[in-house]
Amino acid sequence: MDATSLLFAGLLDTSPPPPVLYHYTSMEALLSILNSGQIRATHIRYLNDISEAEWMWKAVVNQLEETKRSTECAAQATQTSTILGMINERRILNDFVASFSENADDLSQWRAYCPGGAGFSIGFETKALNTQWVADPKGGEPLFVGGSLKKVRYLGPEDLKFPSELDTMLRLAPSLERGIDRRPVSREQFLMGWLSVISSSFKHPAFGDENEWRLVLTKPHKPMPFQRFRPGKSSIIPYVEAILNRDYKSERPANYMIARVVIGPTPSPELSREALEAAFHSVGHPEVQVDVSKIPFKHW
Repeated sequence: MDATSLLFAGLLDTSPPPPVLYHYTSMEALLSILNSGQIRATHIRYLNDISEAEWMWKAVVNQLEETKRSTECAAQATQTSTILGMINERRILNDFVASFSENADDLSQWRAYCPGGAGFSIGFETKALNTQWVADPKGGEPLFVGGSLKKVRYLGPEDLKFPSELDTMLRLAPSLERGIDRRPVSREQFLMGWLSVISSSFKHPAFGDENEWRLVLTKPHKPMPFQRFRPGKSSIIPYVEAILNRDYKSERPANYMIARVVIGPTPSPELSREALEAAFHSVGHPEVQVDVSKIPFKHW
């Protein structure tokens, strides 16, 4: 197993995704997705959890500082100080994220993402979420960016140390001592590069019940193209629109990105079901399964 494989095996949950993943959202967002075939990916620093962009880095810093305090090896202490300095000076994360859940009908997510009004849990074919295309808001050709679908790992206080994984990476990194441009890459630079790649896959354990997967779009060292902005509670929020149905081939005959929609708790479930079924008929996809939440939650 090479160094890259060891990193992913040690730090990431590499479980295969289920065939359908669910996105909890509002009525307005559902209609937008239905009409455009696009889904909003928000800059990671503007998501609901304020620790989103920094949680894994804090875990790594905690481990490195502990190593620096406890080691009696001068070379290891110097190397650890070098990595800590690189972490402190690293570039701001430039990832844009769209979130999905393995849970189709979850009370905590109805409360969190569909407050005070009608909400929907949109079940997307997982293959449709493997997209790397960002839409041009002016209607021009979309652009291809870096992207991947990742399972989120939740780190609690007892998990905030990666001694074996970090040590293994630093020992094996010399086997990849030259980068794509053939310039030398130090062990510390190699470790920093992969930590940057995976950092958006970690969250605080308080969100563990969400069983989250993420579509992560990124443009390393460059501004993300086709950024748009929407009003937030305290600032404007940058986002992009990811194209879900480009180059996507479903195993189902209808070849559609949405397999199922669960209607959130509502005072008129059957009326809402009829309207949503009519909406899918209008776009030529009557095969989409429409269900109503079974959770007895009243918010109206």
